[in-house]
Amino acid sequence: MHWAARSKHPAYPERFAVSDDIVSWTAPCSDYSPVEFVHQVVAANDCTLKVGGWADPAAPCRSTILQRTSYEYNKRGGNWAFDATSGRPMNPVGRTGMTNRGLLGKWGPNHAADPIVTRRNPTKAGRPLEVVVIRRKDTGQWAIPGGMVDPGEMVSVTLKREFTEEAGNVSEAERPRFEQLIAELFRASNGREVYRGYVDDPRNTDHAWMETVAMHFHCNAELGAVLRLNAGDDAAEVQWLEVGDHVDQYRKLYASHKAMVDKVLLTHGQRSTAKA
Repeated sequence: MHWAARSKHPAYPERFAVSDDIVSWTAPCSDYSPVEFVHQVVAANDCTLKVGGWADPAAPCRSTILQRTSYEYNKRGGNWAFDATSGRPMNPVGRTGMTNRGLLGKWGPNHAADPIVTRRNPTKAGRPLEVVVIRRKDTGQWAIPGGMVDPGEMVSVTLKREFTEEAGNVSEAERPRFEQLIAELFRASNGREVYRGYVDDPRNTDHAWMETVAMHFHCNAELGAVLRLNAGDDAAEVQWLEVGDHVDQYRKLYASHKAMVDKVLLTHGQRSTAKA
């Protein structure tokens, strides 16, 4: 649950090494010396310095932070923890080996939405379950095609927008039919919440972390057969990926994405321990 948050990100300096036994804030660690890092793109988008900036000010404001919902802190009784010296919010899961915000714009929770779109393979024997994945440009890993929730935006809107942006690079001639299919797929009655909470993400720090709402949308036979996938601006590649631990790419999905899709397996009568 807290492995990726202690691992290397290509845009980050080396973290202070955090072993499993000192992840918890309650575990003694007198020599803990995390690396202070905020990426220049975050500093350049300080909302107090740039019109339209999407990042919080360099100094955290406790009242502003507390106005945000933290799915993870809510699970833990709603009692936020703040560093007594800096006033920064503390990662609810534990140490990461890095302070400040890294690539994340918000102090505390940074909210995302992840659409888990599945189908039954229409041509392969046994019609195995497949999920739409994109290859991230930052890490090169395969991932659910999610994204950040804009201020004041409904999660349902984010889900549809992100999927369309990352898997909907179609021609003008194909656009009307594609949008019709997407509207059918993302209708409210078709979605089911799979997960809401903390994401074990390699961008996380001691003071900024990812939280998400993951929703499952399953294509019917017709839609699953005709929905074509083409990578959009935010993705290098996109594909239908067979679900199961027998698939190497599936085992190595980005951050907590495999755990989220594993939950979908339970509702589709498959086991993630399927053999090749």
